[in-house]
Amino acid sequence: MADRNGPIGALNPSARLAAHTPAGENIFFGFHDISPWSPDGSRLLCLRLDPEWQSMADTAQTAEVCLWDSDEGQITPVGQTECWNFQQAARQQWLPDGSGRIAYNRLDNAGSCTGIIANPDGEVTRHIKGGIYAISPCATWALAPDFETLTRNWPAYGYASLTDPEKPRGQGNIDAGITRIDLRNGEVSTLISLADVIERWKPGLPTDGHFLTHPSISPSGQRIVFLHRFFAEDEGSFTRLISCDPQGRNMAVLAEEKVSHFDWLDDDTLLVWARYTGGGLAAMRASGRLNSPWLRPVVNLARKFSGRWKKRVLAESYFAVDVDTGRREKFGWPSLDVDGHPMVARSHDWLVTDTYPDKGGWMSLILWNRSRNLREDIARIGDGVSSTDSDAKCDLHPRWNRTENQIAVDHCVAGIRRLSIFDVSHIVGAS
Repeated sequence: MADRNGPIGALNPSARLAAHTPAGENIFFGFHDISPWSPDGSRLLCLRLDPEWQSMADTAQTAEVCLWDSDEGQITPVGQTECWNFQQAARQQWLPDGSGRIAYNRLDNAGSCTGIIANPDGEVTRHIKGGIYAISPCATWALAPDFETLTRNWPAYGYASLTDPEKPRGQGNIDAGITRIDLRNGEVSTLISLADVIERWKPGLPTDGHFLTHPSISPSGQRIVFLHRFFAEDEGSFTRLISCDPQGRNMAVLAEEKVSHFDWLDDDTLLVWARYTGGGLAAMRASGRLNSPWLRPVVNLARKFSGRWKKRVLAESYFAVDVDTGRREKFGWPSLDVDGHPMVARSHDWLVTDTYPDKGGWMSLILWNRSRNLREDIARIGDGVSSTDSDAKCDLHPRWNRTENQIAVDHCVAGIRRLSIFDVSHIVGAS
């Protein structure tokens, strides 16, 4: 079993544990789709929590937005946030224009989510109504889901500070969706509404429990993908992966039924963990027929099994998907045979991903070379989360630095979150 007090269980001899945040400091970054490093690579954005905050009940508290100098070990607060969760933090990120400005979410005086644009010293220069999620490569526009809807329907990715007892979980909002923000003047407009998406899929379908989430912008800014998700009657999530242009036009469904984590392989191709079983299973799950009394025991039994045979039967794996045509092919199979959180490097052929904890409590940090079809396991890291609530889990969520020779991961030691950096320059050949 993984040692909860000594989480690095194995290390590739060609890799090096370069730095980690101080022991006893409850610090993490969040998701795997953005780099925590500053444009010059000197500091990492992160959130700092009280060491006692280890469960979902604590996410309504005020966290600190900080900069971590991994060379000096210094942690400098630059802001505060009441809008954060354990999976994606406060979406704190550097604007991709090299200015050193940062963005993150917090509450405004009215108790609503607002996006903050600030200088590196923390001076706030703009407020964005509704919050911020993904920023375009040119740093002139951004996207955001409706965080209030996420809070009601998927608390792990919403903000507990937005909980409204007058709006119970599952209540729909047809106007909620993906908003587009003009970062030059702060104007916010609806890019795609939930009503738009459902009308194209199943006209007249009630929107209760449905939501749009995880908007992502292609490397050139010319294409967008997002998830349409709801929880089916069999209690599992049903997800549709949808692409469109930056104006919300030319929508195309790339996958549906099971879709989880993804990143852009290039401007036209998405790497995504998904299940393609044809229309039959998807239609049955969407309609609720799998929840019938005679099928439910079979579904429950199937969920208890795991392994490569199950993924092979269910056509579940990583896929490379063309965002314009929807054409797809398996990626990395069978070496990459479990769901993870990929981040693709742009300057070399390696991508980084991870695994969920195995039966022994170990998570793997993995490099994959796209041109050589080569897997290199970098480290095994123990799952040190103290909470039994899956919404408070701590995935590694690996992320490249700016020169793509180091990887930052989140992990827990005896319940306290920590950021660690692995140097993999001898493996990837970048310096």
